Amino acid sequence: MAATAETEPGKLIILNGGSSAGKTSLALAFQDLADECWMHLGIDLFWMAQPPEQLDLARVRPEYYTWDSVVDDDGLEWFTVHPGPLLDRAMYARYHAIRTYLDNGMNVIADDVIWKREWLIDALQIFQGYAVWMVGVHVSDEEGARREQERGNRYPGWNRGSARAAHADAEYDFELDTTATPVPALARQLYQRYQSCREPTAFNRLHKRFLS
Repeated sequence: MAATAETEPGKLIILNGGSSAGKTSLALAFQDLADECWMHLGIDLFWMAQPPEQLDLARVRPEYYTWDSVVDDDGLEWFTVHPGPLLDRAMYARYHAIRTYLDNGMNVIADDVIWKREWLIDALQIFQGYAVWMVGVHVSDEEGARREQERGNRYPGWNRGSARAAHADAEYDFELDTTATPVPALARQLYQRYQSCREPTAFNRLHKRFLS
């Protein structure tokens, strides 16, 4: 049942940033802090729905994605994912799934890594007319690399390359730095910033920039 006069559409917060920026932890803490119900529908939920073999960098097929790793002259490694047509379709479907929640009056907080401009444009088209808060989530390069190493399941430079891709075209209503602030404090900041920003504008600015 879609949203009606009795059921207002849900609101959407998109936490966009690189891998290991702390987006998922922030989203989960926000859920427990907020007075309203917020459903967490992050990119990992849909990424991990791919066939297990396609999550293995040594075996993944190009229709899902390809990847490369480049070491700069300064010795920093940059890992980049290049989505293929199947992953593009999965991410397009992801945004439609989120919109279904919104249409049924459910608020959604979604942590995202916008790997390519086309994903951003899909989101701009699919969520046009909804209340969307765009939030940039950042971490220092050193701390991001430390977290990646601690996790043990990330290729070196994944945090660096994904952050560059995620923020390349984005604009935000506000931004958070997770480098040194504990998650509970960050969640309070997010909630306070959300409450004080009753009319978000970044999404409409992006829509005008790319689709007008």
